[in-house]
Amino acid sequence: MGRVLVPGAELVYDEQGAGEPLVLVHGTGGQASSWGGALGDLAAGGYRVIAYDRRGYGRSVHPPVRDYRMHVADLAAVLEQVGAPAHVLGWSSGGTTALALASERPELCRGVVVLEPPWHGLRYATGDFLGTWARLKLAQLRGHPREAAAIFFRWVSGLRDGRNGFDALPRAERDVLLANGRAVLAELDGHPFGPVMEHMSTTKLAAVRVPITWLLGTETRSEWFRRLHARAVQVAPNIRSDRIAGAGHFGYLDAPKEFTATVLRAVAHAP
Repeated sequence: MGRVLVPGAELVYDEQGAGEPLVLVHGTGGQASSWGGALGDLAAGGYRVIAYDRRGYGRSVHPPVRDYRMHVADLAAVLEQVGAPAHVLGWSSGGTTALALASERPELCRGVVVLEPPWHGLRYATGDFLGTWARLKLAQLRGHPREAAAIFFRWVSGLRDGRNGFDALPRAERDVLLANGRAVLAELDGHPFGPVMEHMSTTKLAAVRVPITWLLGTETRSEWFRRLHARAVQVAPNIRSDRIAGAGHFGYLDAPKEFTATVLRAVAHAP
């Protein structure tokens, strides 16, 4: 376990393996432990894998953060401490963080891999996204934050066959996600620099020269993630795309072997 001192907080991370650094950035509601056995699996591929709790999550104690510029600055601090340039893997809103970092501090990144990031998510919102947001906000207003967070997790992890990755988790792992509910609800408040907003413009994305691989789960239910991906590759055709067979938005938890193989393939593409 390691620690990175940043303004107003201390970020805690776990580390496995040896080789080029590969930093994992979790999504909304997750934390370092949410990657499950991915640390060991990716480390076995020949990388020094670092997974940290973002500010406001898990062991990185801090009030919930709405402004993602803070998360981008924190990621830069982690990379500077563990050894840059590094490979960066961002899941969900962690992918938005990784993309913004590649734009602002490209010298810190060897390559970036993102799993279904909500880039410009509000602009290209689908009906299911808006309906979920309305239902969870209603539960929040009624004083049921855990119920509101669960609504989000069941939707975001929804699979094509009608199941969802959240309910398939062991009870202890579901409780970890729900314990981060305050941070989840804060991030969905609609801050101008929140995860689904447009603080990283299409112009900035198109200008990124760091190698980017954008991953999608073949079993992800919501068309929202595919719509965002289609727009991203339209404005930045240098983005590579790949799919994780058998996985939804929860990636590693849905299909561990396929997730690891797909990520290692993407990371190896970076020079």
